[in-house]
Formats: sequence, C-alpha cells, structure tokens
Amino acid sequence: MKEKLNEGQMETSRQMKPLEDMDVIDNFLFTEMAYNEETGSEVCRMILEPVLKRRIGEVSFTAQKTVPGISETGHGIRMDAFLTESDDGTGITDAGVYDIEPDRNESKKKVLPKRVRYYGDLIDVQLLNAGVDYDALPKLVIIFILSYDPFGRNAMYYEAGTVLKTHPEVRYDDGIRRIYLYTGGELPDDPDEFDKRLQKLLRYIGRSTEDNVTDDATKRLDEIVRSTKKKKDIGVRYMKSWEREQELIAEGKAEGKAEEKLTDIKNLMSSMKWTATQAMEALKIPEGDRTKYSALL
Repeated sequence: MKEKLNEGQMETSRQMKPLEDMDVIDNFLFTEMAYNEETGSEVCRMILEPVLKRRIGEVSFTAQKTVPGISETGHGIRMDAFLTESDDGTGITDAGVYDIEPDRNESKKKVLPKRVRYYGDLIDVQLLNAGVDYDALPKLVIIFILSYDPFGRNAMYYEAGTVLKTHPEVRYDDGIRRIYLYTGGELPDDPDEFDKRLQKLLRYIGRSTEDNVTDDATKRLDEIVRSTKKKKDIGVRYMKSWEREQELIAEGKAEGKAEEKLTDIKNLMSSMKWTATQAMEALKIPEGDRTKYSALL
C-alpha cells in the first residue's frame, strides 16, 4: 500500500508545476496576487496603463468575480480580475469596465474569439441586471494575456472590434474592445514608450524570472510575485486548487462520454425505430443509468 502511494505522489509531482516555478500568467499565481486587493489593483493598473496608453482613474476591484449564465442550465463564467473605473475628477472621458484574463490554454485557441464574445455578452447582461439602461452601458474592455500567438502574426498586441461591413468608413461604436496580448510577440512598427513598456511587462508575465526584470514596473511586479509565493498556507491552497481542477477535468470527460452515449441512443431510436429501452439495451447501458438518459431524451 505504501509503495502505491509513493507512486501516486510521484505522478502528482510530475503533473503539478512547482509553485516556485510559476509565472504570472499561470492562473493560480495570478489569482493569488489578485485576491490581495491592494496588490491586485496595482498589478492590473500596471497592465492597463500601457495597454490604454493613459493614466488609470479611480477603480473598484474584484478578483475571481463570478457571472452566472442567463438560465439555470446556462454556462457561467469566472473572471480573474474585474475592474470598474470612474472619472476621478481629472478629466478621464473613456472610463469603463475591464476584465483581465491570463490564459495558457492553447488547446482552446480555435474557440477563443467566441469565448471572448460570450464573456462580453454575460458581462453586459450583468450590468443591465443592475439597472443600467442601454444608453448608459459603460465601455467594456476585455483583455486576454496569452502564452501563445492567437492569430499567427507574431504580434504583441491584437485588437478586434465591431465594424459596419458594408460601409467600413462609417464609425460603429458598440462600446466594447477585445484585446489579445501575446507575451512572446513583437513590437509594432514605430513603437511608442507605452508599447515598449508593455512588451517588457508581457515578457515578465509570460516568464517570471530575474532575467526578465528589466525596468521599474517589472521590478515591482517581481517583488509582488516573490511576496505572493511566500504567503502563509499558499502551498495548501495550491494543492486544493489543483485537485479541484482535476475533478473538473474528470467531470468534463464524464459529461462528454454521457453526451456521446445520448447521441448513440437517439441515432438508434431514429434509424431502427426502436424505443429508448431497446436502444439502451442494445448499447448495454447499465440499468442504474437508464433513468438519467430517459430524462434527457
């Protein structure tokens, strides 16, 4: 029994990234930094200022904000860093709402635009639920910080917007900006100081090592990273977070298999003109699972 436990522990250590090797782009570390309101707000300001190329006004900050789906069965989202900016009396005219999401999941690169679309839609619904009229919807900026190049042009900065396709010269402003930042991307032609600052920051976010501490902003970010990694009980929280992630992965795989089985039942019922019971018997579905599938038909 002891030997099997050790093998399992070895398997776990191979799958889990050591905490000391984590980078800012790793979801767990980013979340831990964000949960401290002071440092979370500071880190988000570091990102927003070079992206928006201006000073950031007063903000209210929420880490791990959960937005439910529009129905009981709807797919909700959990935003890593959600900020609402207001004019602090210094003349900021484009204050808005910001969602910042670090992402290493290149396997979902193909659906990234639709994922961002869904985030924006749910955020808007949440704002409207809070009693906001259409004309008062704030400007929304969704920023994904990616370890992979989302569009294959090796650029540091990509931005998608809504256009009037039949008349592209006509301005169509629906108040949403979708920004994709690639940590390994190149600067644009004729970069300004904000661009250069952003590239240094992204390099550090993607690989949070001393080699990438190259200016005051990355030096301060490195201090926050080191402090976060030394927080009390962070190792326990990391283990619990990892275990929960594995549970969700297992649940997702189980749901996928159930959906495949349900499709097989429907196909047999349609093609063979069978009842649900006949189809489930042919597929050798256990008696204990048949009620569940019958309810889904």
